[in-house]
Amino acid sequence: MRQRRADLDASWVQAASLRIAERLFALPEFKRAEVICVYLSLPGEVQTKAILDVAWKVGKRVSVAGLRDDGEYMPVWITPDEPLMTSKFGVRQPATLHWAKPDRYDLAIVPGVAFSETGGRMGHGRGFYDRMLARLASRLTCRAGVCFGCQLVLDLPVTEHDVGMDVIVTEDAVIRTT
Repeated sequence: MRQRRADLDASWVQAASLRIAERLFALPEFKRAEVICVYLSLPGEVQTKAILDVAWKVGKRVSVAGLRDDGEYMPVWITPDEPLMTSKFGVRQPATLHWAKPDRYDLAIVPGVAFSETGGRMGHGRGFYDRMLARLASRLTCRAGVCFGCQLVLDLPVTEHDVGMDVIVTEDAVIRTT
């Protein structure tokens, strides 16, 4: 699956990412969300710049994953002009970490290597996102996985530690899993 994603043409990734963003913006969960958690995309992933720009434009409070001293991720606030740095795992994050601790997160927009039509998610294998999502579970309303259609499979093996998605958004479809 990583190779499939790596083989995608960069201009196609940009165009497909914009289609995914448009589908995401049409979701009632996005429209009514006041506080969201999104990710800062890496090359080859669904690009999130358009998502971030629209979220800020319409007044949403936005957080992204920030690496704590203990090596775990938790949300940190981000603004449009925030200086960024690269964490030890190669993930971009704000240079100054302002930990986000709102009463609730209305929407988490989640990356992955693969997603299943039943809401399963395969990350990069270390469980960072699953642990972060599990810690937010009592305050998180909706988990939306975003991926390219080629990353969508019928089923994935899951364990009790894997956090499922409520909705999967691709460039061609919105799949409700709950």
